[in-house]
Amino acid sequence: MTTLFRYFFSRKPLRSSGLIFACALMIFFISFLGIGLAEEEKFKLQVYLTKKQALDIAFPGADKVEKEKQWLTDEQKQAIGKLCLQTIKERRFTFYVGKRNGKPMGYMLIHNIIGKSFPITFMTVLDPDGTVRDVEIMVYREPRGWEVRNESFLSQFFGKDSSTDSREINSITGATLSVTAITTGVYKAMAAYKVLYLQN
Repeated sequence: MTTLFRYFFSRKPLRSSGLIFACALMIFFISFLGIGLAEEEKFKLQVYLTKKQALDIAFPGADKVEKEKQWLTDEQKQAIGKLCLQTIKERRFTFYVGKRNGKPMGYMLIHNIIGKSFPITFMTVLDPDGTVRDVEIMVYREPRGWEVRNESFLSQFFGKDSSTDSREINSITGATLSVTAITTGVYKAMAAYKVLYLQN
């Protein structure tokens, strides 16, 4: 950098080799800075719900919320994957169960699924019969595709269960990867719930 400034501000011209080196150094510095700024622009943390807020929304009026870790057998993985048409890599699912008067009032699963470049954190809330009651975005990290947070998109899942076709979910222009991530998570939650709770 010093060499480059000497070239611009001194009256003595640099030799050609020195000029080439100075220009290369400047280009490298600008490129490095540009990459850093570009990466910073890509990551945009937007927290819409904390875990506590999500639980309050999922189970209003609950006496208590219990955390249930469900470890999967190979047979359960295959059954879940067959229902949602996905390859199940998870070794376990952690469900939150809201209870009132000792009876389950619903089940919630929190997902972290990659959208385009970063994970989207969202929750799927299921009624005891396995139908979707609610889907909410908790944390969004992409600079684009935030439209998946709109109720007009999320409400498409309400009332659906593992027997429905995911192709019924309408996409959003400019947010295709985020739509895919949310749809993948919701249908995986429905399938996991059916295998782990309704078929046992």
